[in-house]
Amino acid sequence: MSKENPKNGYQAYNAIETNKGVLLFSRTDVGFKLFHDYMGLFMDNLYNQQCNNTYFNLHYIESDKPALRDKCDVALKFPEKHLPLAIPIKDECYTDRGVLRDSLEVKVNGWEPTPEQIQRITDYVDGVHIPVRGDTFNISSLQEMASGVSYNRVLLSGAMSDFKYEKEFLELAKQVERCSDVEQAGKHNREMKTLASDILKRDFPDIRTMPELPVKKRLANDYGKYDHLRKDGPDFYNAIETDNGVLLFSRTAEGKELFQKTLESYLDNFYNPAYNYTCFNLHYLECDNGTLRGMCDLSIKFPKIQLDEFPPAESFFVNKDVLKYSLQEASFSWKPELHTLSNLMNDTWDGKHLPMKPDGDTYHIGVLKEISSMEFYYFTSLSSLAGHDILGIDPMPAFRYKDDFRELADKAINFSGHIREYDVLNGIRDKADEILKRDFPDIRKELKTSKKENLSMVQVPQKKKGMGL
Repeated sequence: MSKENPKNGYQAYNAIETNKGVLLFSRTDVGFKLFHDYMGLFMDNLYNQQCNNTYFNLHYIESDKPALRDKCDVALKFPEKHLPLAIPIKDECYTDRGVLRDSLEVKVNGWEPTPEQIQRITDYVDGVHIPVRGDTFNISSLQEMASGVSYNRVLLSGAMSDFKYEKEFLELAKQVERCSDVEQAGKHNREMKTLASDILKRDFPDIRTMPELPVKKRLANDYGKYDHLRKDGPDFYNAIETDNGVLLFSRTAEGKELFQKTLESYLDNFYNPAYNYTCFNLHYLECDNGTLRGMCDLSIKFPKIQLDEFPPAESFFVNKDVLKYSLQEASFSWKPELHTLSNLMNDTWDGKHLPMKPDGDTYHIGVLKEISSMEFYYFTSLSSLAGHDILGIDPMPAFRYKDDFRELADKAINFSGHIREYDVLNGIRDKADEILKRDFPDIRKELKTSKKENLSMVQVPQKKKGMGL
């Protein structure tokens, strides 16, 4: 979570952000201990109904504001009120989210009570692994067993000594290990799943679960036609999905503006080899239980994390699990070819064409590649290259190379149907190729794979089964 060379002392802070506010900790010895104690407290109570947060974000903050010193390590300053630590955490321990504007790093987490979410949250933070123990460890292990995850090898290795129900499952694991009959082994595994389900119902009947939100009707995929069905406000979201994850934007005025700026940045970098994604999908989401509020508009909430407009900081991407709330999706290819770019430019989202700067690299490269291919999809035509305006309007005011092509394009039009036309067209094509090589030598290119590659020789590593913690 932390920056590469973080500060310590009272000019730097760790913070836990939930929907209830921010817990702030100094980066002193006592502050570090309290920070990790609180993370352990939250994790120990993941399934506790009183620990009903909707998200759990971790921050690293640098600030020399004296006011922050008064807001940190509250439990240590008033031990008679707040120690030992307990759930629910009292309101006076939380401070306002305004302190997060100085955040230099954020690790964005949901707070779903599932083994998968435990795995994401318990990544190393400041070099310390958040402990998974007690009921959280027992319940999450039982949940995985009940879902069919095999714990046999882990049980037989002796690594499950902290599991409260180790003895009850160990004998079944031994039977599976000794079994040579496939049907009998399947029977023992089903017994293990049933046993885990029964223990969950018997010993943990009141654990916190994710509320099952009513299934909302998906909007028609003809997204440009049904923009008016989308709603605005803090519980409605636009999202950009790429290979890296999901960027989430609220459908507030600020969120919509940020969404449009981010779209523009992606289109301006369409030919940038650093952004060689395979997908670029847009989504509309509805989630009215507050789960996504801490995951959206992150570059507005934490402006110090990212000084440059693009690319988005990796910590701003959230897990693709949020797309379960998606009601509408627009799927775009991200191949660096003219058909793809013209599709991006011609389609709309929220009633607007996807934004691209008229004088940016994508525009210039797109025009030059069209000229080079002599297949005019969207950007240009011979008459526009020749400068034949309509009603006094310049058809290509932002194209910086129009003077390089004006005379050649005019000749091509005049030679239309003449044998010399092809010589002139070849000259136009050569000019476009020359400019591309000179001014844009490192643009992203479509990967060409050889035919009939021997894919059967590639072995996909099997996912290891086990505790997943």
